[in-house]
Amino acid sequence: MADRENHQNQQQDVDTLETLFAEARATRPDAVPDGLMSSITAAAAAEQALRATPPPGPAAANRNRSPLGLLLAALGGWPAVGGLVAASCTGLWIGVAGPEALLGAPGLDSLAASATVSADYAAYETFDLASVLAEDVQ
Repeated sequence: MADRENHQNQQQDVDTLETLFAEARATRPDAVPDGLMSSITAAAAAEQALRATPPPGPAAANRNRSPLGLLLAALGGWPAVGGLVAASCTGLWIGVAGPEALLGAPGLDSLAASATVSADYAAYETFDLASVLAEDVQ
C-alpha cells in the first residue's frame, strides 16, 4: 500500500515538473538591449586583440643575463644550487674518507653500534654480491 502511495506521489511530481518545463519552453526570453550587446562585443574584441600578441618569452628575459646567470636559472636558482653543493661535498667526503668515517661522525654513534658485522657474515665481506647470491640460491 505504501508503494502505491509513493508511486502516486512520484507521478504527481513528474506531472508538476512537466507542467513547469512546458511553461518554460513556451515563454521566450527577453531580448538583450542593443547597447548592451554592442558593449559586450567591443569588450570581447579588445580582449581578443590583447591575447593575439604573444607575451614576451624567456628569451627576452635571458637576453641580458651572463652565462653564470643562465646556468643558475637552468639549475633552479640559489636554493637548488645550495642543495647541489651540499650533496656534492657530502659525496666527496664519503668518497675520500670512506664509509667507516661516516659512522664515526658526531650524532651517528648509534648507527655505528648497529652496523658492526657479526662473525657469521665476516666471510661475506671478501666475496662479491653475485657469488653471495649464487650461494643463497643453491
